[in-house]
Amino acid sequence: MKEFKDKVSVVTGAASGIGRGVAETFAAAGMKVVLGDIETEALEETTRSMRAAGADVHAVRTDVSKPDQVDDLARQTLRKYGAVHVLCNNAGIMVGGSTGWKSSVNDWRWIVGVNLMSCTAFAHSCRS
Repeated sequence: MKEFKDKVSVVTGAASGIGRGVAETFAAAGMKVVLGDIETEALEETTRSMRAAGADVHAVRTDVSKPDQVDDLARQTLRKYGAVHVLCNNAGIMVGGSTGWKSSVNDWRWIVGVNLMSCTAFAHSCRS
């Protein structure tokens, strides 16, 4: 893509860290940005800050390990902006640090849900 102005991006894990930096970079390039994150307070603060800087942003509280919430993220994006040009599946987690072998089955379900399944869920939601 050569032209970013008025294109639509979706960033998961957008409320802090790398995700927030990516979202701010997309906004600075003139893109409309949909911010998805599980952390409500951080998402609200990021949204306020980006809007104050002149960005066109829409925030959707999203737990990417839950397919219904990813579906809602896609639906809200398409309803608000009508398209998705860039998807940055930035949300990711790690449980147990370097001792992952101590993680429970539920930890692994969460890890796989966030780090793997969310990547396919959004694309599927946009096609439906």
